[in-house]
Amino acid sequence: MKKAIILDCNYICHVVFHSVPPLSFQHKYTQVIFGFMKRLLVLATEFPSHTFVFVWDSKYSVRREIYPLYKQQRVKAGRESTDQEKHSKRIAHLQFDEIRETVLPALGFTNSHIQIGYEGDDLMASVVHNNEEYDFVIVTTDKDMYQLIGDNCKMYNHTTKVFKTVKTFEDEYGCSPLLWAEAKSIAGCSTDNVFGVKGVAEPTAIKYLLGKMNPKTKKFKAIEASGDMIIENREIVTLPMYGTKKIKINDNDSINRQSFVKICEKYNFKSLLTKKYLEAWDRINTVSTC
Repeated sequence: MKKAIILDCNYICHVVFHSVPPLSFQHKYTQVIFGFMKRLLVLATEFPSHTFVFVWDSKYSVRREIYPLYKQQRVKAGRESTDQEKHSKRIAHLQFDEIRETVLPALGFTNSHIQIGYEGDDLMASVVHNNEEYDFVIVTTDKDMYQLIGDNCKMYNHTTKVFKTVKTFEDEYGCSPLLWAEAKSIAGCSTDNVFGVKGVAEPTAIKYLLGKMNPKTKKFKAIEASGDMIIENREIVTLPMYGTKKIKINDNDSINRQSFVKICEKYNFKSLLTKKYLEAWDRINTVSTC
């Protein structure tokens, strides 16, 4: 079976921006580009002979039209940011765009996806659901992705080097990952400002879904009385959201050492032109049937 790595690019770029010291070349900041490429090389070493798929968040959100409170706390935090914080964010996002629009195409990658109004989460789900001939590793720490875990899909935290598989999920939550989206519909998601049944977190929601909850308890009754809210939440948290484009993986990437060297020279990334990183780049084989 073919193998593919799906990168949650906004997550990786944010991690890089907050961990790599400021770096610039020819009056342009480049630390996010540098850190992203370095992590790509590490992943190429850890997962040789895998196709790479890159997904990105849209700045505009369809979910906010349906549910105006969606991620409202982040919008508020953005408005209340200092001028320096806003400047730093602009610097970071300019590099996000350059990676997506310039760097990845120049390196020969064709499986880079963004869709206006939709999140990388939706696109990751679309990739997994529409390419059954692949085994997937999703590089992210986003718990929303738990609902994609299955026999052909696992999650990977590239910082801790820890996988989340069907087994580790079941060991932690006592149920199949297939129940995760419904559990989130009941419990809500504080990170995204999606309100669930008061006092009910995912473990309790799972207990309810498994029929292991006492019907006489207040929480059981609260869940039973929250049908309309659960239906509304389901539309927000289930992946992919309706309207997400169908993504088929393209096996025609054109990866070679020359393209990598040119990009490193363009941004003055001399430290990536050592034998260690060049060999890591050579391990990327985008058409694998292993």
